[in-house]
Order: sequence, then structure tokens, then C-alpha cells
Amino acid sequence: MIISQRAARMLLSCCTLLALLLIPLTAIAESRTWTDSTGQYSIQATLLSIGADAVVLEVDKASNAMSHDLVAIPIDRLSDKDREFLKSKEAAAAQGEMDKDQAWTMRDGTLIAGKVVDFVRKDVTIQRRRGRVFVNDQLLTNLPEIYRNFIPKIVAHFENIQLPDDRAFNEWMVRQRATPRTFRVEGVIMELENQDEFAVPFFLFSDEDLKVLQPGWDRWVATMDEHEQRQRESFYLQSRAMAYKRDRQAAHEMAMMQLGLLAVNAGVTSLWEVTLEPGPWVRGYPQVVIVPGRNSEEAAVAAMQQFPGFNRGPIRRISRR
Repeated sequence: MIISQRAARMLLSCCTLLALLLIPLTAIAESRTWTDSTGQYSIQATLLSIGADAVVLEVDKASNAMSHDLVAIPIDRLSDKDREFLKSKEAAAAQGEMDKDQAWTMRDGTLIAGKVVDFVRKDVTIQRRRGRVFVNDQLLTNLPEIYRNFIPKIVAHFENIQLPDDRAFNEWMVRQRATPRTFRVEGVIMELENQDEFAVPFFLFSDEDLKVLQPGWDRWVATMDEHEQRQRESFYLQSRAMAYKRDRQAAHEMAMMQLGLLAVNAGVTSLWEVTLEPGPWVRGYPQVVIVPGRNSEEAAVAAMQQFPGFNRGPIRRISRR
């Protein structure tokens, strides 16, 4: 039986899923047809989350006149096919994590049991310095064993070479001398049963598991690209604002300089050369400033305003009234 959105919200509070309704929910899995245990009712919807007793679905607009309602369906009311789907990698990946007993298959046949909790894209820089190998400025020998095993595989993948053992990897490192090599690695963050987390590159997964991970990765990339685009636009706008401010300030200073020169030419004021010495708590060198002023005191004040913390030195008039 499929219940309404209002009833779904009440059910969620009973099965500790209320938190899901307090934050924005977005579709993170492919839409599919869900059927109740009697086979009489079905709905086209996208899986949002799996709770202890119920699933939260977002109903597709095409199959719902009210468009995109949230519904909660008790798991024991779903068909056998739907309950089997909830145990699959696709369903687990849809809510962003895997069951603890979920095994992922690597290309070499190795099985890794753990949750996929996030995606990652980062640069891995490898360099040999003073006879030791560093990875992102950390000693390779200080990294967890699983990461130490990943490093030769990362090199072999991106360099398209064979590195069957540590000796072959060390020989490759020696050939690089001290030149750092950087590789852009994309993959997932996995949480093991002991709650340790580590990154696993995509190229280590089997083709079958990559198909499961691909939709989530595409959505993650789109979100990151949108965020980076907003940052670029923000930086561009800030740069424009700063440039506008600098231009206004330069124009203002030029106008004031022209007014000062006019005043000098009209005999209203004079130009003064003021020497400034850095104060006891100021780092810097002596400065020589040319400013307009009706007298030496006025010129000294104007010069020291340009260099706070400096003390006045010798002053001389360099124009005639």
C-alpha cells in the first residue's frame, strides 16, 4: 500500500526518519517502478533513503499529478523484487553508503568490504628526496599499508607501465631523480567495518562495480563543477569591484594632484619635500614625499598621513609662490 505524503511524514517520525524531512532531499538514484506486496499498486519513483522499517521515495512528476511528492512505504509492504533491490549495490549507492557486509570487487579479483561514503578528486604528488619516497610530502613508509600498496598501482596506471613489485617501483622512482610527479586521481571514500576511511581510485574497481558507481560520480562532478563555477564568478565580481575601486581612487588622487598644482601655480600654496623616518615600531626605510601645503607644518601633516607610524624629518620648499 502506498501512503500519502502527510501520512508518510507521520510514519517517518515513528521510524526515526524525520531528520530526512528537515533537510533538502535530492534524487540520487535512477527512477524505477515500485510495487506493493499484493501486486495491485505500483508507482514510478526515485529512491531517496532506506530506513529500518521504511523507504522514502520521490514520486516522478509524470506519474503524479501533484508532482514530486515524498512518500514513505513500509518495507514489509513492498514486493519481493523491491525488497531484493534494497539489498543491491545500486540501492546502497543511492543513499550514499554501503552495508557493512557489502563486498566490492577489484580488477585483480580482490574483495573489499565496506561503505562508499563519498567521492573524491585529488592530486597525488610522488617525489624521491634524499633517497626516500614522499607522497604529498609524507613519507611513503609512514602511510597505512593499503595506501602504500595503492601508490605503485597509481603510477603504473597513469604511466601505462608494469610495476610488478617494490623493486620495479623503486627503480622507476630512481629514474625520476628528484622530479616530482603529480597524478590527478578520482575515486571513492570507503569506510571499513572498523570505521577507518580510505580512498580507492576508480581504475581499481571491476567494470561491473564501476557501472554502479558511475551515476553517483556524475552527479557529484556536476555539483562540484557548479560550486567551482560559483566560486569563479564570485572571484570575477570581486576582482571587478576591486579594479573599479582602484580606478576611482587613482582618478581621485589624480584630480587632487591637479588641484594642488593649480593651487601652486596660483600662488595659493607651495610644494614641499618632506623626509619621513620610520618610527621605533615600524619596519621600513626613510621616505621622501612631495606634497602641497600653505606652510611646512601643513605639508608635514599631509606627508605623515600617507605613512602612518613615520616621523617627520627635514622639510624644504621646492616651489615658489
